[in-house]
Amino acid sequence: MSAPPQPLLVATDWGGAGAVPLGTLLAAASIVAFFYRRALQRAQPLRLELVLLLSVAGLAIAWFAPVLFSSDVYAYAAYGEMTRIGLDPYARAPLDTSDVVVRAAQWQWVSAFPICVYGPAFLGLARSIVTVFAPFGVLAQLDAFRAIACAAFLLCVMLACDVYRGDRATRWRAAATIGLNPVAIWCAAEGHNDALALAVVLAGFALVRRRVVGVGAAVAALSALVKPPGAAAAIALAVVNRRARIGAAAGIAIAAACSIPLFHGIASQLAPHGRYAPQASLQAVLAPLGPILAFALAATAALALATLGVASLRRGLDEGWIWLGLGAWVLVPNPYPWYALWLIALAAMAPRTRVASVAIFLSFTSLLRYVPDAIGTPSPPLAVALGIAATLPLLGLLPLRAWYNERLA
Repeated sequence: MSAPPQPLLVATDWGGAGAVPLGTLLAAASIVAFFYRRALQRAQPLRLELVLLLSVAGLAIAWFAPVLFSSDVYAYAAYGEMTRIGLDPYARAPLDTSDVVVRAAQWQWVSAFPICVYGPAFLGLARSIVTVFAPFGVLAQLDAFRAIACAAFLLCVMLACDVYRGDRATRWRAAATIGLNPVAIWCAAEGHNDALALAVVLAGFALVRRRVVGVGAAVAALSALVKPPGAAAAIALAVVNRRARIGAAAGIAIAAACSIPLFHGIASQLAPHGRYAPQASLQAVLAPLGPILAFALAATAALALATLGVASLRRGLDEGWIWLGLGAWVLVPNPYPWYALWLIALAAMAPRTRVASVAIFLSFTSLLRYVPDAIGTPSPPLAVALGIAATLPLLGLLPLRAWYNERLA
């Protein structure tokens, strides 16, 4: 298969050359982090209109970056194209296909881009996008996915003011937590569908806030038709709100029934060929101990964080949800930066707490997960070092200040 000209440049196994653009992204995110923190600490938070304006400016800057670090948008387009031409996106695409969109994805993913792990609603959207923009070429099709992700991200920012509890200033701060986070902005500009799934979840929660509880819970659950993890939000809602349980159960049942091809594809295509290769995570730090022990220790840490989360919720503290989110985070062997959008959305519930600061800091260190893809798979010692650097913010959860003050006393 000859190499087609790629309309979007993605840094993939570039070796030392990949360190230059990735280092630029890390440096830019670090600089913006200073102003981001200042914005969240303001006694009078930024107005929603200003947050949206700054978000749009950030998206515009990220959009025109000369290189991306994720090939996901190529896969999205290929899944839509496969659906359009009668191929199964939940199975591996044939290598002899002549379709230009599928071939571009195969080349970008070195012939073996992964099977689709998204719900049928996203597949339907992907098919519509590639069909509508086909006359304008592959670049237009890819950019359409990026544009929808950016629009969904801005919708998340606006919905934050409807969803999060408190006075107007508190809701503005929640919107700023999501809308001004440079990692979230970058991942939206790359075109990741997490913003779309989160927007559906927040829309459901907005309906709940307007006392349309059953419908809102169902809408939140149906976000799984875009990306399955969205169902976790509906389950959490059902736990704390009895009136939401029927709606959440109905939404999850519908999503599960519609996602049978997805489950079959994961079981038959993905699971048999899966390989445990954690990077930039707690499990990557523990990997030298062996996969079983590494996962068991990570699960123990996750259980401890979840226990603290439940205890906080029983005391009526919203930050308990952030603890639960961190518990889920340490269970992920490869926490990509776009996953951090979910963590940021939880941090927006109590953005000035210590646990929220840890979650936000993790969103920044999640950018280190780009290193193995952009530069190359690190050696085992370097992989451990990368994992330590990526999970370093978790130390902020330890009661070090209390321990230090006790020693001084």
